[in-house]
Amino acid sequence: MRTTVSIPGMHCKGCAKLIKDVSSEFPAIKQTEVDIETKKVTLDHDDGFDMQKWTKEIEALDEKYKVQPSSASDGLPSASHPLS
Repeated sequence: MRTTVSIPGMHCKGCAKLIKDVSSEFPAIKQTEVDIETKKVTLDHDDGFDMQKWTKEIEALDEKYKVQPSSASDGLPSASHPLS
């Protein structure tokens, strides 16, 4: 499965590295793509991926990181799992 979310608080390569590092701790995530310019994160993952746990871990990194569903109008697929 592929899930794309928006994290408006991302602003630099350090942010991208933090998100990739946390994502690497989830065995169900096969690949993580971070686009700092669009503030989008795309996860390729197994069906059993716990999106809520990942969201909690990302948001615990910094108060500016708020994981949000990706807007369907931006041409990217929106999150396939609820975030709350």
